[in-house]
Amino acid sequence: EGSAHAGAGVLARFSTQQIHTRGHIYLACDAALLNEAAIRSTLQGTPGIGPEATTAQCLAALYERFGADFVGRLEGDFSVVVWDERERQLLAAVDGFGVKRLVYHEDRSRLVVATRIDALLQAGQIDVSVDPRTIPNILNFSTNMAPGTAYRHIQRLTPGTLLVARGGRTQTRCYWDMRFEPGAERNETRLCQKLEAMVEESVAAHLRDASAGSLGAFLSGGTDSSTVVGMMRRATPAVNAFTIGFAEQDFNELEYAELAAKHFGAAHYTYSVTAGDCFEALPRMIRAFDEPFGNSSAIATYFCARLAAGHGMTSLLAGDGGDELFGGNEHYRIDKIFHLYHSVPKILRKGVIEPLLSLPLPISPLNKARRYVDRANLPEADRLLSFQFLATGQAAGIFSGDMLAQLNGYSVGETPNRHYRSAPAREHLDKLLYLDMKVTLADSDLPKVTCMTEMAGIQARFPYLNRGLADFAGAIPAKFKLKGLEKRYLFKKAFARLLPSEIIHKTKHGFGIPVASWLKTDPRLREMARDTLVSQKARERGYFRTDFVEKLFGEHQADESSYFGDVLWTLLTLELWHRQYVDATVVKAGQ
Repeated sequence: EGSAHAGAGVLARFSTQQIHTRGHIYLACDAALLNEAAIRSTLQGTPGIGPEATTAQCLAALYERFGADFVGRLEGDFSVVVWDERERQLLAAVDGFGVKRLVYHEDRSRLVVATRIDALLQAGQIDVSVDPRTIPNILNFSTNMAPGTAYRHIQRLTPGTLLVARGGRTQTRCYWDMRFEPGAERNETRLCQKLEAMVEESVAAHLRDASAGSLGAFLSGGTDSSTVVGMMRRATPAVNAFTIGFAEQDFNELEYAELAAKHFGAAHYTYSVTAGDCFEALPRMIRAFDEPFGNSSAIATYFCARLAAGHGMTSLLAGDGGDELFGGNEHYRIDKIFHLYHSVPKILRKGVIEPLLSLPLPISPLNKARRYVDRANLPEADRLLSFQFLATGQAAGIFSGDMLAQLNGYSVGETPNRHYRSAPAREHLDKLLYLDMKVTLADSDLPKVTCMTEMAGIQARFPYLNRGLADFAGAIPAKFKLKGLEKRYLFKKAFARLLPSEIIHKTKHGFGIPVASWLKTDPRLREMARDTLVSQKARERGYFRTDFVEKLFGEHQADESSYFGDVLWTLLTLELWHRQYVDATVVKAGQ
């Protein structure tokens, strides 16, 4: 751990990152840049920048030449902080997708910046009271949404954001963002050829950046990860792929992963995760996330990364981002069905269909149709949230009176709706893609993968998440991302020759794990959940009504789906986080 600069009310605190001083410039960074060779070429002849110069040295020289605009020249994953002693100015920035993170605290006397909240807190004298909005956010999305964190007085930089602190003023501005502006090219064949070439080059760039034999790939058997493995095979004769399976066949995708590995001639390593693995790893996983994090697929990610590390890998390529760039999430298709409902003549919708569905008849298909019509009639952005736990608006039956008072009318839809409204896009689908880039990807999936690979001792790389590929995806007309009800139409067409047809046409499985089942069948997990969530300590936090958790246990036991079990898992991780972080500081939430 070190400081780029301490003084003048400014402290930039990093851990395990590169730090460099260049005259009046102090720079700390955590960077995996794809264009470092180009940066070095730009700096050729710069004093002190020779072949042995570190990434931090290069970035300090780049800042010296271009000022704050140097951030826009970086391609790859990075977080960087610069203190300019001459200008008395601090800059902090993260990459355009939020792969790397920075959090900060500001008060009247200082600005503190760090890569992790627990490192930030080591600066001392920071109010660590919990932001009450954290509780419904975690319950609904399994994570917090930037720029907020679990703490009232700590903020997180959003993707593609530059923070500038100077003269007692701190401002943030966006230096890059995903944009959706259909380009001049509308020919499917040429778009497919361009997409294939760009993905191939992105994967090859990551391979060039890694030593032989040290870079493998996550392989779930879906289109994204299978395409990455296929492109790796084009670039190198030896590919290592890693897959997690489960005894519970509803969650097991080993069959498709094995099919892809065999198709590409990859060395394939697998591991079946058990409830016992989950129980043993859970405390360390809670510690790895310095905020509450309830995305249970983190368990599979960790054991997959640990498997890779055990076979000598130092990095893993991941397929994250493909769904958000090219229209692969199931809710895009469902939302289009909702959208199509409004093409039915209004006189028929309002005069026949909805009156019929309003009849109090206990008929299951009728009830299901009624729910779909209710969701179809929601505002466009709210439809995407209509399947979430708190979408029913039953907060009064979940939270205590004191908690409702602290929330003061806060809605978990505020941030998602803001992203939807501010999306630089015209098409509804592109606005949904943008929203998912900000919340599903940046706030949930990326921290899941980066934290769990770091916990396993290796690094994750994301070949779909480069700005050139994202700019190209933004220029693809929305009709080629979701054609009719076929998701990621253009992507599948572009890689139809590369991938086995079974993978192209398979139903999207996702990356879920059977925690809901384990909470019923595994004695240790079941007892841990009950002992933790109905404990006096949990009740004294005052977040939930006294009957809510007991009711949730009963509904989970009676329900055959994973719905209530997943909510219990989220509550379990929330309470365990409090015990590891909040209770350690003896600070009650909300004080």
